Amino acid sequence: MMSTDCKRWKFKDSVQVLTYTAHIIIQYRKAIKLAHTSEIKEAVERLITGCEKQELSDLLGEEAGNQFFDALMKLDALIEPWQNGREGRITEKQLYHFEKYNQNPNLIQNRLDGSRAAIVGLGGVGTIILQNLLAAGMQHFILIDFDAVSVHNLNRQFVYNKSSVGKLKISECRDYIAGINPHADAALYHQEITQPQDLRVLDPYEIDIVINAADKPHNISEWVYRYCKERNIAFMTGGVGSFSGQWGPLLTPESYQSGVTYEKNMPAGLLNCYPDEPIKGSLGATNGIISSFMSHDIITYLAGGSPKSLNTRIGLDFDGLHITETKLSQKESAL
Repeated sequence: MMSTDCKRWKFKDSVQVLTYTAHIIIQYRKAIKLAHTSEIKEAVERLITGCEKQELSDLLGEEAGNQFFDALMKLDALIEPWQNGREGRITEKQLYHFEKYNQNPNLIQNRLDGSRAAIVGLGGVGTIILQNLLAAGMQHFILIDFDAVSVHNLNRQFVYNKSSVGKLKISECRDYIAGINPHADAALYHQEITQPQDLRVLDPYEIDIVINAADKPHNISEWVYRYCKERNIAFMTGGVGSFSGQWGPLLTPESYQSGVTYEKNMPAGLLNCYPDEPIKGSLGATNGIISSFMSHDIITYLAGGSPKSLNTRIGLDFDGLHITETKLSQKESAL
């Protein structure tokens, strides 16, 4: 393995360098403040285009050069130079976002390209997730939904338009996918999930993650979770109400192996719950917020990162902007 001394390094795209009269600030996630000297200025300029660690030591002196390099590595500001293999394509810009994973972003994009996601429910949550995953370069989908598009869907389900009304959601989503990426594929299931066995339509496929974006039956998220656990497939769920929304947990094969569970238990003494159907109130903006958080965490997971909702249920109060996190422990129920 090549040592850091022989490798070339450059600033990540998101690094910001602020040059003042007396000092220079380099910031990424955090920041460091350095004296503004001609040597530091030259070192910074070399890292903008790329240089070896030894060049920094030659410029600043061995000890100061090592300290400068180590400070930048601790800041997570450096990456080995790489060539963007997606220029002129939809995913060109997001490769620079993937620099945060400290490996060639092309490899991360290749991983996303080859991933397959199953989405259960193509409403206000599922369609926005589909849009985000497709825009992120994913090319393999399984879509399950039973409904036709209604005109009232158009306030929050943005893959559809007036000409979609009366047509099957799965068919309209297929056409949307083809309009963005003709090389993507989607297996379609015009099916209502009324019992756990209905999820067996997924059996023939190798799947990287199953996303529950349906809100009925009331225990469908648990059905999808149990199916994913049985097949050792990653699981994500979420939903939106009038005042708040929630996403997660995102559970992985490692979650199941460590004993983390997602069980919904009725509170002791509860006899009935009204209404027993999903609420009618729904706003496009709040659906978009929760669905985008879900999409972000799904992409982070598939890219090899550790998303915030991993083994965690996150709630967001829309009016107060309060966030709650409920970490699921081993053999603990998610109420």
